[in-house]
Amino acid sequence: MIVTRIAELKNAGVWKDFSAAADLQLAPRTLIYGFNGSGKTTLSRVLSSIARESLEERLPTETTFKVETSDGTSVTQDPISNPFGNNLLVFNADFVSRNFEWDASSTKGIAYLSEKKVDARKEFDEIAPKLSAAKQQTKTKQNAKTKADKQLSEFKTRVARNIREVVSSSAYTQSYDAKKIQKHYSATSFGAGQKLSEEDLRKNQGVLAQREPLPTLSFSPSLPASLIDWFKAGQTLLTQSVSGMALKELEAHSDALRWVEEGLHYHDAYNVTDCLLCGNPFSEDRRAQLRILFDKSWTEALRVLEDAVEHGEEYQQALRGLYRSIPKEAEVTADEREAFTNNRALMEAAIKQLGVCVGELLKGLEVRAENPTRDVVVTGELADFNLEKWLLEYATIEVALAATVKKHNGAFTRFAAMQKDAFTKIEAHVLATNQGEWNRIQKHVQDAETETKAARTDEKGLTDRQLELRNALQDHGVGADKMNELIWAYLGHKELRLVADAGGYKIFRPSGKPATELSEGERTAVSFCFFLTQLAAEGRKVEDLVLVIDDPISSLDTAARTYAYSLMTRMTKKCAQVIVLTHNTSFMNMVKREFQNMHWRDATKWGKALLSLECRSSGVGDERVTSLVQMHELLVKYDSEYHYLFHLVQNAATTGATDKLFLLPNATRKLLEMFATFCSPGSPKFAEALGEHHDTVKDKLDVRALERLVQIESHGTIDGLGALPDLTLEEAIRAAKAGINFIKEVSKDHYTKMCAACNGK
Repeated sequence: MIVTRIAELKNAGVWKDFSAAADLQLAPRTLIYGFNGSGKTTLSRVLSSIARESLEERLPTETTFKVETSDGTSVTQDPISNPFGNNLLVFNADFVSRNFEWDASSTKGIAYLSEKKVDARKEFDEIAPKLSAAKQQTKTKQNAKTKADKQLSEFKTRVARNIREVVSSSAYTQSYDAKKIQKHYSATSFGAGQKLSEEDLRKNQGVLAQREPLPTLSFSPSLPASLIDWFKAGQTLLTQSVSGMALKELEAHSDALRWVEEGLHYHDAYNVTDCLLCGNPFSEDRRAQLRILFDKSWTEALRVLEDAVEHGEEYQQALRGLYRSIPKEAEVTADEREAFTNNRALMEAAIKQLGVCVGELLKGLEVRAENPTRDVVVTGELADFNLEKWLLEYATIEVALAATVKKHNGAFTRFAAMQKDAFTKIEAHVLATNQGEWNRIQKHVQDAETETKAARTDEKGLTDRQLELRNALQDHGVGADKMNELIWAYLGHKELRLVADAGGYKIFRPSGKPATELSEGERTAVSFCFFLTQLAAEGRKVEDLVLVIDDPISSLDTAARTYAYSLMTRMTKKCAQVIVLTHNTSFMNMVKREFQNMHWRDATKWGKALLSLECRSSGVGDERVTSLVQMHELLVKYDSEYHYLFHLVQNAATTGATDKLFLLPNATRKLLEMFATFCSPGSPKFAEALGEHHDTVKDKLDVRALERLVQIESHGTIDGLGALPDLTLEEAIRAAKAGINFIKEVSKDHYTKMCAACNGK
C-alpha cells in the first residue's frame, strides 16, 4: 500500500485552500521540488501526523487534510488513522528534534530484534501476518460502520427534509435538521396510529399554511325575531272568513266593497243626500246599514291585513339577509370546515323552503288585503308545509352552526396552539411513516458497531502481544553497530561513535568524551543515518515501507550531498514508495535522474511522479498560497534550473506582471549569476560581470535597476526564500526587464536560443 494522492490540504500556513486536480497522483517514486518557504515541511508534517496518528504539534490546530492510499482508504484529520502501521516513516526537522538531544549528545533507541530467542522470534514473525489480517478486518468493519453511519445520516437528513417539505411553514422548519430526527426516534417509537389520512394531512397543512388566524364570525343562525309568529298569524288571516260582515245585496258584488266604503265616507263628509252615482235619494236608513257594514271591526280587519302584508315584506327581506349572511367555507377554520359545509347546505335548503312559503303566504295576504271577502285557496309549497316539523329540523341545524361559529371564534384566540398541534401531528405522521426504515438502519448501525469493536479488540490483542515480544527481543546494540557503519562511511572517518545506553544511544568522540558540539554536517549525517537504520528495525520488511524524506542534505557540501544521495538510493531501492521533498536543485536533479531510470527499467513497478510546490501571491499583501502541481517541463527536461529561471524572469519582463513577487528578485539574480559564468569567465558574481559590460549596456537598459538588485540583501540563490528581498512589485519587474535586456545585449545569439528552448521551438 502506498500514498496515491494528497487530495486536500487547507488552513496550514501557505496551504490555504488546496484541492488536488483529479490527475495529480503520487507514484512509487515521487519527487516534490519546492523553494524554501513553499510548504514542503508542512506537507511532510501532514504525512508524519498519519504515521503518529495525531496532528503534529507544529501544524495549526485548524489544519484539515485528505490523503488517499492505493487500497482506497482516505485519511483525514478527524479522526487521524494510520493504515500503514509501522511501515510509514517520515524524515524531517521534527523527526530530528524528537530523536536527538544534541547538547546531551544522546538519541533515542532503535529496536533491532534479536535472533537468539528462537521461540519468541518465531512467534513474533507469525504474528505479523495475523496482525495485518486483523487490521484489514478492522478496516473492513470500520468501512461497513462508516457506510452504515452515512446511511443513517442520509436517512435523518432525508426525513428532516421531508418534514420541511410536507409542513411548508418556515416558522416551524427554518432550523429543522437531522439532529431533531435523532432526538425524536431516540425518545419514542411512532406507531401506525399516528399516520394521517390524506384528508387530515391536508387539513393540518391548511392550518399551518395560514400566516394569521381567520377573523372571528359575528354570524348567528337564528331566524329573524317574530318571523314565526307572523307566519302563523298570516296563515290564520289567510283562511279566516269575513263574508259575514258584508250586506247580502253586496255579497254578489264583493269586489265593490272598498269602492262603496269610500263612497259612504264621501257622502257623509259633504252631506250629499242623493247618490252621486245613480241620482236616487241616499236615505238615512241606507246610510245606517252601510255604517254597520263598515264599522271599526271592518276597519281593524283591513288594518291587520295591511300590517301583515307590510311586516311580511320586512320579514321576507330579513330572511334573504340571513341567507346571504351565511359564511363561506373559506371563512371557517379548517378544523370545523367539513362539519360547517354540511350544516351550511342544510341551512340554505331550509331557508329556501321557508322563503318560498313566506312568499306564497305574502301573496295571499296581499290578495285578502285588496278584497277581504275573497277566499284565497292555499296551494303550492305552502299547502303541504309543516311548520312545526320544519322548526324542529331547523333548531338542530341552528345549534350545530352556532357551535361551529363558537369553535371557530375560539380558534382565533388559540391560533398558535392550533398551529403547533398541526405541526406536531404532521411531524409524527412523517416519523411514523419512516419508523420501519429507522429500525432497520439503526440495527444495521448497531451491528456494525459491535462487529467493529470486536475487530478492534482482536487487533489490539495481537498488537499488545507483538509489543510484548518486541520488548523481549529488543537489542539496541545491534542498532548501534549498524548505525556506526553508516556514519563512518558517510563522513569518511571514525570521529563519532554511537554506544547503546539505557534504551537509547550516546554519541562519543575517540577520546571517550561525549560529542556535544557537532557541526551541522555531522548532525545531518547522524540524524539521516539514524533514520535509515530504522528501515530494518522492529521487524519491518523493506518492501512494505513508505518513506517520506524532506531535504536530507541540509548544510552538506557537494561530496557529502552526493554520498547522502547514494546512501538513500541504495537503502531505499526496494521500498514500496519513496517520497522525496527538496529545495536543492542539484539534489533534485540527482533524485530525478534516479527515479526516471527506475521508471525506464520497469514502469509498471516503479512508476514516477515529478511534482512541484507552486507558491504564488494571494493578492493580499505579502500573503502566499501553495499548490501541488506537475513539475514544470523545463525542470523535467533540463538538469539545470537555468532554463526555468530564464522562462520565469522573461515572462515577468514581457507581461509586466507576476504572481511570484517573493521569488522573482532572487530568481533574476540567480539567473544573472549563472549567465555571468558564461559571459564573464572568472567573475564569480554578477556585480563583477555588470561592471565589465557596463559601457556596453549603459545606454540600452535600466542599469540602476540591476544595481539596485545586486545591492539588496539576497542569498544569491533561490534556495532561501525565508528572507524575502526588499523590493516592490514595480522594482522587481524593472529588475527582470533589465536582467533579460542585459542577456540580450551581451549575447544576442544566446538570448535567441534560450527563447527558442524555453518556448519549445
